Amino acid sequence: MHYRYVSYQRKMFSVEVYWVFMEKVFTDAKIKHLEMIQSVIARLANSNSAHKNYCITLVTAVCGLATTLHRPYMALLAIVPVMIFAILDAQYLRLEQRYRTLYEQVRSEPVTVAPDFRLSVANVKGATFLRTLLSWSISVFYLPTFLGVIAVAATLLFLP
Repeated sequence: MHYRYVSYQRKMFSVEVYWVFMEKVFTDAKIKHLEMIQSVIARLANSNSAHKNYCITLVTAVCGLATTLHRPYMALLAIVPVMIFAILDAQYLRLEQRYRTLYEQVRSEPVTVAPDFRLSVANVKGATFLRTLLSWSISVFYLPTFLGVIAVAATLLFLP
């Protein structure tokens, strides 16, 4: 009888060691999965700032050329990059928000669940494109830029 008890204790010990080991493996894998998602979020955030830099550079160049040549309608061409970069920036912000939601979903999963390393956000709920386009981080930059282009064109049109 004593022999069976010791055998049972060894089996319990090995199961506990196995679960502690698997929990450590799952925890390490979960951390790697979260790091992968975080790197995508960081790249998207860096792209947003790069879009704003490219936009302001193009708008300044086109408005400067229009002012030098005194052509008000050429200044209106600067609206095109403002609109294109606003749409592109809104899409990247929308994706970033979805990846943040995916990050929270993975973070909140129990440790006992093996991570699946998914990076797709196709099934992740997020804000609509229009709502993202009207968000403060997009509209605070692109709306004044748009109005500035209109002001430059109007100034060139009405002042000699």
